[in-house]
Amino acid sequence: MSNRNRQSENRSSKKQKNGRITKVPKRTLLNHLGPEFFGAVIFAVIFIYLIINILFYAGKDKLAIYEVQGDNISTETRFDGIALRKENIISSDYAGYINYYIQNGKRSAKNGVIYSIDEGSKLYTEILDNTGIDHLQDNDIKQIKNVIYGYLDDYSGFRFDEVAEFKQELSDTVYELVNDSSIESMKSIASVGSTSAFHVKRADTAGVISYRNDKLCGLDFDHVTDDMFNKGYDIGQTNLRSKGLVSAGESICRIVTDENWQIAVKVPENVYISLLELDKLSVYINDYYLPVECGLKTIQRGSSYYALLSLDKYMPMYIDERVLSVEFVSSVEGGLKVPLSAIAKKEFYLVPLNMLVEDPQYTGQVFMKEGYSAETGNPLYIPIYAPKYYSDEYYAYVDTELLSEGDVLHNPETGERFKIGALKNTIEGVYIVNKGYFQFVKVERIRQNAEYAIVKKNTKEGLNLYDHIALDATKAKDKQIIY
Repeated sequence: MSNRNRQSENRSSKKQKNGRITKVPKRTLLNHLGPEFFGAVIFAVIFIYLIINILFYAGKDKLAIYEVQGDNISTETRFDGIALRKENIISSDYAGYINYYIQNGKRSAKNGVIYSIDEGSKLYTEILDNTGIDHLQDNDIKQIKNVIYGYLDDYSGFRFDEVAEFKQELSDTVYELVNDSSIESMKSIASVGSTSAFHVKRADTAGVISYRNDKLCGLDFDHVTDDMFNKGYDIGQTNLRSKGLVSAGESICRIVTDENWQIAVKVPENVYISLLELDKLSVYINDYYLPVECGLKTIQRGSSYYALLSLDKYMPMYIDERVLSVEFVSSVEGGLKVPLSAIAKKEFYLVPLNMLVEDPQYTGQVFMKEGYSAETGNPLYIPIYAPKYYSDEYYAYVDTELLSEGDVLHNPETGERFKIGALKNTIEGVYIVNKGYFQFVKVERIRQNAEYAIVKKNTKEGLNLYDHIALDATKAKDKQIIY
């Protein structure tokens, strides 16, 4: 028997058992798929679902939340200021040899001797011979040493201009000390016998003397320009002190006749706004360790903003300087610290307070809007439950989404009617997210800098400490649920 026949008999014998014929089940694709396949399908579905949600989340605007903190804000800003003084130049009426009798930065009394001019050189030479460096007293030498020690303490090899400043300061100190002692010599020599060639200049009025001048001498605020605050602007400062011979008409010194003076400061708009409600301000001048309290006046000229500081002391300290470094230190105010990006403006209808009526069901006050029944056409009143955003002495601020222009409100108790119209106003506020939806509340700014504002705390139905608010007010909408 062939092999093929044997295989056929074997298959037949397998199909027959105990005289019965059994059917072999038909094999399909599912018979070849095990549990691993179904697990992989489920995993793939979950993975695709996660990817879709991730893409959806990535494309959705993110809501950044900020927790309100109690804080202070101190607006500290540094600017260049221009000193404005009541000052004028004293010039010589004669040519000749000059001798000074007032130290730089010291006050001259009215009719006090400021300088003398000798048209010849005899009296001038005699004065110098009697008031040389060898006539200085011990206290004068000590003063010169203090100038030297002060320079050594602050010495820096990286700034050559400090050497030049030290040289000038030392020269001025020696010159002033020598001239101070020459007053007595001048009196004694001139009393012996003087000629018409010797002239003494006396002060017409009391004032503080300076031997430094610049092209802004006598400047008042009306003539201050923006160009003067540019870093490259040259004020043309000069030293008026001469080494002996002067010409007729030559400027001898500058005299400041009033202790009251001003500093004009050009400021950015945001600083100008923060100063608007102030009439006084503390400032540091030239990094001096003590603050100075000044009167303050804010002025706008076109697109330029100025702070005009008024002082009644310290003028002699800065008499030789025209451009001053001024650092503002605003009065520190306590409140709630809020990012400027979280503050928004919202428009409201203004409704007279006498239109509010008591509603027993609402257990509060409501506005009653006039309407008509759709079934009967009879008039009826629709209660409007308006959240209390804000109210002043006369008006309540009502959300523009609750009413429409042309709506009529009615007070059944008094019979008064009010038509909603163009009477609107805006208030500033932030969007609280404490309850899972955006809720607009009013804020009142106290101070601000470039990033934050300090707003009043403990305001009625306003912002509170640790409230959570939307960091970006442009992404918030009042009463919208946060997903």
